[in-house]
Amino acid sequence: MLLRELQIKNFRCFESKVINLNSKIVLIEGENGVGKSSILEALHYLCYLRSFRTYAPKELIHFESDNFFLKVVVENALCAQDELKVGFSGKKKTVKINEVAVPSFRELFESYRIITVTDDDLSLIKGTPEERRAFLDQFILLCAPEYLDMLKKFKHILDSRNALLASKRVSRSNYDIWTKQLWESSIVIQRFRADKLRILNDIVSDLVNVHFGEEITIELGYKVKKGSLNEDFDGFLQKNHELFDLELRFERSCFGAHLDDISIIFKDQKSKQFASRGQQKLILLLLKVAQVKNILAQKGGVIFLLDDVMSDFDEKVLKTILDILIELDIQLILTSPVVNKGVEKHLPEGILKKIQI
Repeated sequence: MLLRELQIKNFRCFESKVINLNSKIVLIEGENGVGKSSILEALHYLCYLRSFRTYAPKELIHFESDNFFLKVVVENALCAQDELKVGFSGKKKTVKINEVAVPSFRELFESYRIITVTDDDLSLIKGTPEERRAFLDQFILLCAPEYLDMLKKFKHILDSRNALLASKRVSRSNYDIWTKQLWESSIVIQRFRADKLRILNDIVSDLVNVHFGEEITIELGYKVKKGSLNEDFDGFLQKNHELFDLELRFERSCFGAHLDDISIIFKDQKSKQFASRGQQKLILLLLKVAQVKNILAQKGGVIFLLDDVMSDFDEKVLKTILDILIELDIQLILTSPVVNKGVEKHLPEGILKKIQI
């Protein structure tokens, strides 16, 4: 998979722009505020139909306009070119691949897959359990779009059960029915997440062993709020006999996939509290690389976007990271706020395209 060209109209600071991306490695340079991140944001939006900076599409529209349009030309595995178009106008999105409307994420992800990393993604380590769950869920969706149906079913059950608990008119029979449904929906998602996280953990461990030796260790784990991934429903109830009274008091569900977390251990310490910013950024990049490697093995082509994430590293670590990225043998699109000779000198000239914004 290789991006050939990006066309932007009325998106962020760009009224109209066409960008040639026809190279294995693209380095976009320019001062702060000129639109480097917006180019990556457009490429990201074309995959996920949402920005990595805002949930409101109207915030993406160029000043004095009421719509935006994005188009990317993608060379697929058969060396044929696909055109992906996304428009937004009047609170409505339109999505087409080769002029055919796209009905679901399944068709979109089959044609175009993106992994993005920005400084804001450090929330994966420093942020809330919700942000770590979202990281894992988004990754699973790229590999298995049907997972979205599981999440929608879970949310419906959770919302219905919470409404029942908040009503204060809870019969034990209704409570038991919704409790079993929530557990059954949760355990499917939890096992899906845990399996995927084990794969990421193994890939990260291999990367660390090959490129860093015994200097560092990184360990990932899936943490269930209540219960265990290995128990059945009866076992769950036996261990949580106080659940009914607890949930009546709090008027909400106190177990489920919406409460779980991911542990990220760096050198036998919690990375959130004990890892430096540079170490946290290294963990983040290795996690994203692990995502890319797994998608390549399972689905095929993927594009890697890196938005000004090469700071905070010394020369040795920077070279190691860039070597890891180049070894992926996929299209890399990076941004830098200035002419970054430290990054540039480690990138192979023959496949490097520099763009000044």
